[in-house]
Amino acid sequence: MKIQSLIRENDRLVPVEVELNFIPGLPQIQFLGLPDQAIRESIHRIKSAIRSQGFEFPKAQQVLVNLRPSHLKKSSRGLELAVALGLLWESEQVPKPQEESVLVYGELSLNGNVFEPDDLREDFDPLEDLTVWTGTSEENKVPFTRARLTELRDLASPEILPGMPREYKVERPLFGLDLEFPERQAEMLKLVAIGEHSLLLAGPAGSGKSTIAKTLLSLLQAPSQEDLHEIIKSNKGSGGESLSWRPMVHPHHSTSPLGLIGGGVPPFKGEITRAHKGVLVLDELLEFNPRAQEALREPMEEFCIRLRRGRFIEEHPAEALVIATTNLCPCGDWVPQAKVVCGRSLKKCQSYMERLSGPLVDRFQLIFFTQKRELGGVISGVEILKTLEDARAFRSEMAMKDPRFRKVAGRWKWEELIQDLPSFYLQELFPRELASRRRDLATLRVARSYADLEKTEKLTPKHVEKALKATYLPFEALKRLGC
Repeated sequence: MKIQSLIRENDRLVPVEVELNFIPGLPQIQFLGLPDQAIRESIHRIKSAIRSQGFEFPKAQQVLVNLRPSHLKKSSRGLELAVALGLLWESEQVPKPQEESVLVYGELSLNGNVFEPDDLREDFDPLEDLTVWTGTSEENKVPFTRARLTELRDLASPEILPGMPREYKVERPLFGLDLEFPERQAEMLKLVAIGEHSLLLAGPAGSGKSTIAKTLLSLLQAPSQEDLHEIIKSNKGSGGESLSWRPMVHPHHSTSPLGLIGGGVPPFKGEITRAHKGVLVLDELLEFNPRAQEALREPMEEFCIRLRRGRFIEEHPAEALVIATTNLCPCGDWVPQAKVVCGRSLKKCQSYMERLSGPLVDRFQLIFFTQKRELGGVISGVEILKTLEDARAFRSEMAMKDPRFRKVAGRWKWEELIQDLPSFYLQELFPRELASRRRDLATLRVARSYADLEKTEKLTPKHVEKALKATYLPFEALKRLGC
């Protein structure tokens, strides 16, 4: 009979085979296969638990425990139950189960009580239907079947608990919903929230950039249970409170490139992975180290991070909505088409703006210039949310017959976007002097969001022409600033 258990590999649990054999010698347990100190200490708990429960530890026999694969360093909280059960089964003190292979993961007390480690329900996602032998726990909702033992004496008749879907509490934050926004800002908020388009906010101090960034979190689509499970796994060990919504990660501008994208030996997660399925706010973007800015270029486009450090290779998700805020000059008031009274020279302002990486700016699908005083009417955050929920209901209906709508518009690919547009129109669509495939793709994605807000199934030239004003014109104005 094969006994399998679980070992920790970064943020997840992976199977390991536990092989037991008895040889003549002193009555002790010897682990083989690179166990860590925690596994070695479990020897004393296993021996104490077996004897406390009325079982016998093999006399004049040494128990060899081989952990396969043998070349990987082993770290595990629940391996001791697998060894204890294997020892009792192999010594025939308890009948073996009829299955050819069993998965065992649990912790032991000195008197033989069995407990389920917390990381079993949080970090173990089996690819197939199986039964896990484990102990008692406060949380009963896990997506796999468990054979639960209260103590080792229950080994002959474990309690079988069927798997149940995980349930997380989902609660929308209320920040910004009670505020009123000028029409121009309200339209931008709708676009970003419905399509999850990366956004660069530039403007004078006190024009509401940080408020807009925080409000966007409240306007995003509610996460599914699967999304929330991914979010909790990505933020495990961060020391924050339990999450009931998408995360908002707000790194300080002194954060290093390593802190933003992750790394080290072995590789650890960075801030952009902590913001997976949520919002990454880069406040005062120009104050970030240039290397830190450049490090964000690939994850903003690929929505994942692949790191190699020595012999370690790690791939982490990074599907975050990136919102950056910045002033374009030291005084903070220098923006396109604005009259500025400033005591600093034009050269000083230009040198400050040169900190902004052009290739990084190209990764932002939307650029928006805030103003201290906006003309026109105002729209409340509650009204904006209602409009977004209506559009999301339309998208949910469309997703039942068109799989493209299962993704937000900011994640659609070029081939998916051009299906609804005539080929002759695409040839003359984009400005030649600013043409780049990345900017063209951003325009089509924003156009798709305009279509979603209008509840239109197919993308039309009208939506594309509207999107050009939101993607090309601000991008061109930023390039010409100071010329």
